[in-house]
Amino acid sequence: MSQIEPSVLTALTAAAKDAVSNPATALTLAATDVGSDTATAHRDALVAALYRRPAPVAKARKEAGETSPAPSAPAQVEIWSLYADHVDDPFLRGHLHHLLLDAGHGRRPDHVRGAAAGYLDAAQLLLTAEDGHSWPRAAQSLKRAGELSLKFKQTDLRERAAKDARALAERLLADADADAEGRPLLVVLETLQTLKRDVADLAEQAVSLFTHDMDVRLGLLDALRKDASPSRHADLDTAVVRTLLDAADTADAGHRRLYFLTQAATEAHKRGLPDLRARAEMALQQTTPEWTSIRTEGTIPPAVVVWHQTQVDAAPDLRTALWITVQDIHPAMRAQAEAGGALEGLLRIPRSRINAAGPVFVRPPVEADDDLAVAMQVRGLGLLGRLTAVQLDRIHERFRPDEFEMTAALAHETVLPEPRARTLARAFCYYWLEEFDAAACVALPQVEQILRQLLRPRIPVISVARGQSPGGVDLMGTLLQSMPKAGYPADWSKALELLLVDPDRGMNLRNDILHGLTGTPPRHHVALILQAALYLLSHAHGQRTRPGTTT
Repeated sequence: MSQIEPSVLTALTAAAKDAVSNPATALTLAATDVGSDTATAHRDALVAALYRRPAPVAKARKEAGETSPAPSAPAQVEIWSLYADHVDDPFLRGHLHHLLLDAGHGRRPDHVRGAAAGYLDAAQLLLTAEDGHSWPRAAQSLKRAGELSLKFKQTDLRERAAKDARALAERLLADADADAEGRPLLVVLETLQTLKRDVADLAEQAVSLFTHDMDVRLGLLDALRKDASPSRHADLDTAVVRTLLDAADTADAGHRRLYFLTQAATEAHKRGLPDLRARAEMALQQTTPEWTSIRTEGTIPPAVVVWHQTQVDAAPDLRTALWITVQDIHPAMRAQAEAGGALEGLLRIPRSRINAAGPVFVRPPVEADDDLAVAMQVRGLGLLGRLTAVQLDRIHERFRPDEFEMTAALAHETVLPEPRARTLARAFCYYWLEEFDAAACVALPQVEQILRQLLRPRIPVISVARGQSPGGVDLMGTLLQSMPKAGYPADWSKALELLLVDPDRGMNLRNDILHGLTGTPPRHHVALILQAALYLLSHAHGQRTRPGTTT
């Protein structure tokens, strides 16, 4: 059996210090040179562990409809076991023991206790931080520790988890203000109820404090109802439905109002509130969903903004930070949005109709000819542009790159030689100077050229003269439609098509901007154009091991 590589342990410890998440630790660790081939193999196995999520407990997995994760490679598991008890970071220690428990490696009681104790120690450490950014992670640590201790009957750890969760809940309530994020408190209360603790007093305070986030308020009302006396259930049920009706009254678009009213009518029907159900149904019948005029504005939760900024903060250099902006396939184009994702709900808005039995949900088809599905995808693109702008601004704040540094980061021998890389670098500089017209006009031809050079080795992009046909070079629309044939993700092909060249239902930025059909494009639209260039370059620079695959 191999032994711990000191260089890897040192690198792991340094990467975990001050990291806000396991993926952030993984980014730093993956960029660290640890020496020998053996050490590199250990480092890569630990990077894989950092990106892997432990399986939820059996009951939670069944309720969520999740399946067990794919089994880990035996060689990786052996390496995880070497480091599990030697890492200083308690959250990482708990994470490795949790993965070893999932893999069935070694003695199960040792890994149960190692995982739960690591999560509990991590929560205590996170709670010593003065800022509230660490509290969501502390709440998740307590949740995992509580579930493990309960499932595997570890009484002492269960008591410790309950005590620490109660203390965190009281602290969150004491520090709450009008703009406080209520989700960590909701997670803690749900953890306490999982551990069979009464949270009625805590939930009562929370319901009166956290009123600005509808989802959190609904969760808090549900937590309060579980421990409240039966005599209060009717009042709490009424509060749930009224929360949904209030959300409908303040909704900023017809489809959102329709969604909230449908939920309100459904909940009123389930909870036996006929008057509120009738009110919701009457409002539904008077609501005309404006499917053809969906607004592009959206509210991004502060925690999502912070997470995207911290991804940039964890990057070891400028080039890695640029690739972070496109490290995944385009979420707006996924057939099924991931549970809990920032855009959940935007891509699966239900249509509804009313019948005697109550509201009936009808899911719209996802194929390209469905106008609502396409409209939701375009809305998703807009929100993602705002997140990309957040990351580009953070890159500028952290690295302050000039034209020459950007050129070095972007250049590729065949796809983007240095002269063209310098041109694209100027587009980024214009963007950071808020010269958005110049940034877009400079970047768009480079996007087309990068795409053409990327596809050239895989499919024909130049047609030769035949008969009366003079031949020519494929332009942007044809190139984008050819991406799946060359092995690149259809998700991104569709996203880029809607973004750049679809004149009917997409943003059509390439045509509108370069043909002078629009005014100055907004910041987040230009951010999406720059993101498109970075996505294509990331393939050329090997940030994706093969077309359609992310590293």
